[in-house]
Amino acid sequence: MHFEFITDDHPTIGINMQSALVADVPRFSIPERDRRWARVRQFMRRDGIDVIFVPPNTGLWDQFQANIRYLTGIGGNCCQAAAIFPLEGTVTAITSPDVHKDFWLARQDWVTDVRPINTGWGYSELSSERIRELGLEKSRIGITGLGGNTRFPEGITSLGVYNRIREAFPNAEIVNANLMMERARFVKSGEELSFIQKADELVENAIEILAREARPGIPENVVYARMIASMVEAGGELPTMILWSAGWPQPPSNQYMPSRRKLSTGDMISVEAEGRWGGYIAQNTQPLFIGKAPEEYQTMFSLQQEAIARCYETLRPGSTVGDVVAAAASLSRQDYPCSLIMHARGLGDDSPMAIHVPRDDVMRDWTIEENATFIVKPMVRTPDNAKRIYWGDTVVATVNGAKRLGLRKPQLIEAGVGS
Repeated sequence: MHFEFITDDHPTIGINMQSALVADVPRFSIPERDRRWARVRQFMRRDGIDVIFVPPNTGLWDQFQANIRYLTGIGGNCCQAAAIFPLEGTVTAITSPDVHKDFWLARQDWVTDVRPINTGWGYSELSSERIRELGLEKSRIGITGLGGNTRFPEGITSLGVYNRIREAFPNAEIVNANLMMERARFVKSGEELSFIQKADELVENAIEILAREARPGIPENVVYARMIASMVEAGGELPTMILWSAGWPQPPSNQYMPSRRKLSTGDMISVEAEGRWGGYIAQNTQPLFIGKAPEEYQTMFSLQQEAIARCYETLRPGSTVGDVVAAAASLSRQDYPCSLIMHARGLGDDSPMAIHVPRDDVMRDWTIEENATFIVKPMVRTPDNAKRIYWGDTVVATVNGAKRLGLRKPQLIEAGVGS
């Protein structure tokens, strides 16, 4: 399966020569914008929401900015932005004071009402002003991030932001719009799929660099840096996630950064690596040994690939996340338990998610829809959890099951063997 991705054929908009440089970025079409806005407004009508306020939060590798990026096209590299998205009327982006609005107008053509905040760095005042302009002081206001987020069920919107909006509109009804936006973003368009596929190309190339550069005597952080650099050089965005573990015996978990430790023959490296293209994320999960892999890990990897195949067969419209979890668990053996790690991929902290088990009924009963995208990576481990192996790629759900967006052959890499 291949999706053609959109190129930047739009004329540049800008205030000087420098703005022409920043305008050469991936961007979506106006029809794609209209499709998204219509979809979100359909959900708003269903839930009786008059306006959505999306506060800024650049946490989790900028993934908490997903709703801003989805609605406006504005964001990247932890740039703070907020949005006011009314059921009817002009969409407004509220941006940070350190970036001139003409740069945002050069990077996207979806939103023309771009309002930088003042140097006080507070987003509530200007957002409240826009809601008043719309005449929605007594309306039903949806705020994202109040609870139920995929990885932060307690919510990601600060109490200070919430209180300021609550105080500004005492006669309004404030509701949590987080799950509504997750549902709206769940099914991907052809343009979105093309961006995710491009992100998969970036991360697959980074995995090739890992296989080439991971050698005895090379510091972990050097290999990591070269993986990151390859994605930036190819047009990918920062920040992007690479969870990393290296050593022997196998480290007890991945970590968020490598050390300067020099790699050694026999080390096992495990990465969860992501690429970002125009904000959209694809993930590859890859195990690697420097030298020959122990026979037990070869056995575990073969079982893991059987679990992948069964999950792919199950991941089709009408199935639930719970069904896919059960498909992976069906490959469990007494000596090698198997459980599913799976979550949606797109612009950020996307739902649904199952980390070995779904956290609640909402996640378990979430129904798969065509053109939803996921990272699927069942884990096979020993009963004491001392040895673990998992591999995964970003996939799209189709009527025939999951289809990979990547092209690399699934393998347990043995770096330096036969080279």
